[in-house]
Amino acid sequence: MWSLSRLFLNPEFEMLLKNATIVAALAGSLVGNAVAGDESERLLELTHSYALAENASLSLLGSPIPDSLKVSIQTQFRYNINQRGDQSTTLASPSDDLTLGFTNRRTKVGIEGKVTDDISAKIKYSFSQSSGSGKLEDAVMKWKLSDTVTFRAGQFKPSVLREENMSSSKQLATDRSSANETFNQDFSQGVEIIFTEDDWRFIGSVNDGFKAGNTYFSSSTEADYGLSARAELKLGDASWKQYKQFTSWRGSTDGLLLGVAGHYQGMGNTNPSTTPETEMTTFTADASLVRDGWNLYGAGIWRSTNSGTMTMTDSAFIFQGGVFVSDQDEFFARWDLIMPSDSNPTVVGVSGANDFNAFTIGWNHYLIPESHAAKFTLEVQHYPDPTTESIVAIKGNLLPDSTSDQFAITAQFQLLF
Repeated sequence: MWSLSRLFLNPEFEMLLKNATIVAALAGSLVGNAVAGDESERLLELTHSYALAENASLSLLGSPIPDSLKVSIQTQFRYNINQRGDQSTTLASPSDDLTLGFTNRRTKVGIEGKVTDDISAKIKYSFSQSSGSGKLEDAVMKWKLSDTVTFRAGQFKPSVLREENMSSSKQLATDRSSANETFNQDFSQGVEIIFTEDDWRFIGSVNDGFKAGNTYFSSSTEADYGLSARAELKLGDASWKQYKQFTSWRGSTDGLLLGVAGHYQGMGNTNPSTTPETEMTTFTADASLVRDGWNLYGAGIWRSTNSGTMTMTDSAFIFQGGVFVSDQDEFFARWDLIMPSDSNPTVVGVSGANDFNAFTIGWNHYLIPESHAAKFTLEVQHYPDPTTESIVAIKGNLLPDSTSDQFAITAQFQLLF
């Protein structure tokens, strides 16, 4: 993360930028008028171009809060190894059970800044690991109404699953859990109000429903309406800032964060209507313990989907923890379990969807102590259950597999600046 204000407030740079802008504007006008118009018209246009260039440079360099302008870059580069069973029907041939290669897992660029001391905005783009195409993530405006109340509007992740709301740069593992990837809210569009006190916080939003990012208001893929709410209680001496990551550095103060959240959405009642009309309700409860050099986290998720003729109830659990063995080395482990409804029709060709387990162990090495800015992660994952018989989302180093005992190894390097 870095600030542009030091460069923009340099008097020599300001004069250079202003002169360059003016010269560019004048040159553009001269070229555009070289073949037509009399001298008086060209003089008038040149005068107008000069005024525009002058105002543009003043607008750029005269921001009311220039120190607030920040640009952020996140990149995660990894090597993947995945081993599936020889008899998997998802393979082209039995000899294709080993898959490996390099991946730019995440590449993101963001910019944020303040218009006033209380009003700010943030925009972030991510780039596809498969095509390199850009996709808008955050596009949010924030207004601090008081010391305890904040209003947000735009595109953001509604505050439901805590693991999903935490940055991908500050997870213990290279990817979020399989349970989170299956049930998460992802990005949506809406408005949100946040009440924060010393020991508790409440967040409520009205939005377009789960996974409704980058959709137009008439899109059939978004809900008619979505309502999300989350409440958190903070116990102990740990600050709110400490809970922006799962990691707990050596020397950190002790604390416990308890959270509950719920979401309800309806879909198919308004134009464009869909058949069948569907309602979805999601609840989650979680606890985060941070101590001097170690941490624990657990969460439960429950989801009910009612299509009018069928109701499916799916659930999941997540347990993970990490411990530092030196100031820069952290070991972690995670187990997550997905328990789908027996009647879930999304599992094609299976009479009853089965449970799905995922086990992860790994090591984080922080090149800069107490910082995620430069981090190396090595982890091993075991998936003992077939993916084709459950509702698990295929993400990260998990691949489709009709057999049991899939293994994956991931080595990743992360840079933030």
